[in-house]
Amino acid sequence: MAISPGVERLLCDTSFHAHAMKRAQAPQRYEHWSPETVERIDTAILAISVMTLAEARYGYLKARWGEKRIAEEEGRLAAYLLVPLDPRVVDEWARLRAVCEAAAITVPDNDLWIAATAATRGYPLVTCDKKHQGRIQDPAVQLIVLDVDPAG
Repeated sequence: MAISPGVERLLCDTSFHAHAMKRAQAPQRYEHWSPETVERIDTAILAISVMTLAEARYGYLKARWGEKRIAEEEGRLAAYLLVPLDPRVVDEWARLRAVCEAAAITVPDNDLWIAATAATRGYPLVTCDKKHQGRIQDPAVQLIVLDVDPAG
């Protein structure tokens, strides 16, 4: 099956992946999300970095989920387009690390790997992480920051 070149691709970080599941279970908690942004996400091809895959797997192993719950999570993860690391991502990670350090912004390594993956592919980055990824200020990283707390 061919993917239409006109369909937008969005790279989803680990925080968005987690909140997407919560939103499916309790949509009223996310009614404050902009309908235009939700439509954009719902019509896009959603991708994840291998770092998001690793974080999700670490999360369920740490939490000692059972086989059924792990299988459900793996099914959710398999629905994303998986974007690997490559030398361009490595170079972009180094550049973003330097940019963030120069601006005195602390961003955890995995969050920078995810942002670097999005930047090298030209995919907007969907995140619910205002504290880290939401603070990246670089024209190569197009952010879609979704607030999980409507009060601010």
